[in-house]
Amino acid sequence: MKKHYLMPLVVSGIFAFGLWLGYILRKPVIFPASPSSEFEQILDLIENNYVDSIDPNKLKTLAFESMLEKLDPHSTYIPADEFKQINEEIKGSFEGIGIQFRIQDDTIIVVDVIPHGPSEKVGIIRGDRIIEVEGKKVTGIHITNEQVLKMLKGPKGTKVKVTIYRPSAKRKIIFTIIRNVIPLRSIDAFFMSNPTTGYIKLSTFNAKAAEEMENALKTLKSQGMKNLILDLRNNGGGLLDAAINIADMFLPKGFVIVSTKGLHRKESIERSSSYDVFPTGKLIILLNEFSASASEIVAGAIQDNDRGLIVGRRSFGKGLVQDQFTLKNGAAIRLTVARYYTPSGRCIQRPYTENTEKYYLDFLQQLTSNDSLLWKYNTVPKDSTPYFTTKGRKVYGGGGIYPDIVVLHDFSINFTTLNNILSESFISNLFRYIEKNRKTLINLYPTEETYIRNYTISDETLSELIDQRGYKLYLNLPKNEKNEVQALVKAYMARELYDIASFYKVLSTIDKTILKALEVVSTSK
Repeated sequence: MKKHYLMPLVVSGIFAFGLWLGYILRKPVIFPASPSSEFEQILDLIENNYVDSIDPNKLKTLAFESMLEKLDPHSTYIPADEFKQINEEIKGSFEGIGIQFRIQDDTIIVVDVIPHGPSEKVGIIRGDRIIEVEGKKVTGIHITNEQVLKMLKGPKGTKVKVTIYRPSAKRKIIFTIIRNVIPLRSIDAFFMSNPTTGYIKLSTFNAKAAEEMENALKTLKSQGMKNLILDLRNNGGGLLDAAINIADMFLPKGFVIVSTKGLHRKESIERSSSYDVFPTGKLIILLNEFSASASEIVAGAIQDNDRGLIVGRRSFGKGLVQDQFTLKNGAAIRLTVARYYTPSGRCIQRPYTENTEKYYLDFLQQLTSNDSLLWKYNTVPKDSTPYFTTKGRKVYGGGGIYPDIVVLHDFSINFTTLNNILSESFISNLFRYIEKNRKTLINLYPTEETYIRNYTISDETLSELIDQRGYKLYLNLPKNEKNEVQALVKAYMARELYDIASFYKVLSTIDKTILKALEVVSTSK
């Protein structure tokens, strides 16, 4: 997928990347907080003698963060107030009322309701405005996302009373919702790209990922899938066990999936079992620079065992394993304890001999560089080392998984112009447009298939969605760039009308990486 397709989603993509990037663990370990007396003495001296007032807890956090940062880029300290939320992402669930919301015009708007969740059961629908929680007004008070989550999330079985305003009925309704466990999906979308080729978009490797993957594979097989495109672009990783279990679904019994080794950790080799769900059939894995960690384990296992091909761009290059140590104060440390190696022996961790800032600056340079000439002549960066697959194909280590088939950055479109066209007002305008026209659009396009096949964005519609300055820029674009804008807007409209899977279905029709993967499937033996 071209980068500019994802620009309006960049915040969520980078959040997911940052959350998982330094994290591959098995079981958390309880670790007693016992800082040295020297540390406590220095902290006490600062607190009692420093020229200005300080928060000792913040100072401790900074000290721990700085100390761990000196070890490697992925060892990290997690304060107690952040730890609970991150653990929910890891477990693949949280406890709450089961809605997705957006704060717009200082109002909490329900943009989606989790199927079979607590809110759906009591009758809350898309477009409802939450105006009171437990009798307290929540509109027009500059409420934040964090404040909303604090009000609505809570232990399973507890109740929360919300008052909503429903524009379609033009009245207020009071609901009492009993909180429950809400699953966090690891798969954003899965569908048949053509009669024989399935597509799965896996966004993270949480505790539910393997179960979701198995269900998706079985569903697609029942629909006639003979080949699979597994999209791991922008997937920053997650749990090691999830990566192993998913790779296991594609390999016959006895193949090496990954090995790990560290100074204080014995070498561990994970092999495939008889858990093969899709052991034959063509398999293509899509990667880009934001594919890291668990994504690279799966891709490396598939590539090194000659089970499938990698299409896209060089992955991030995160080959360090972290264990989690829980402190008595509720905080945690994620400490690098080993390196992982792909079946051919590659450690794909990018170099981090200099400071962490340089480590991420190098990544940014890789992300934005125009490497068209490099790949045109089938060369690879000088930091790569050759390894060999089970069938003798050459693959590369030295930082990330190199694709078998490269899809270059597309520099034909001016990203600045595109961002100016799809400015911050675009999402707000889109939401208002869908609210106003939802009934008409659903009547015309009752299914996403009819929408994808038949709906065309008109210039008149675009003039409502794009601000005046952006629309003028759009009118001056060449035809191919206008088509790009129209396709992206159509995809976002599909997401608002149907679900996030519809977003990917629309984009898959113009996504160069997916189109290349489909070409490879149709031409490879």
